[in-house]
Amino acid sequence: MSETITAEQVVEAAQGLGQEEFTRGDLAEKLGVEKPDIKKGFRQARQSGRLEKVRDDEENTGYFRLIDQ
Repeated sequence: MSETITAEQVVEAAQGLGQEEFTRGDLAEKLGVEKPDIKKGFRQARQSGRLEKVRDDEENTGYFRLIDQ
């Protein structure tokens, strides 16, 4: 699916997950798209300060959280 995912859609998906920490894969699954499809919207959400990286696990998977605004 080559649908353009926006930063707002990424943030809404993160809110809808109902968990404190999440991965890009969690967000893509929630939005029903492949992980590369959320890249632009995810980057915009991070750059606008709505998401922050919390940690990497032992498999180097990045975990993120929402920033209260």
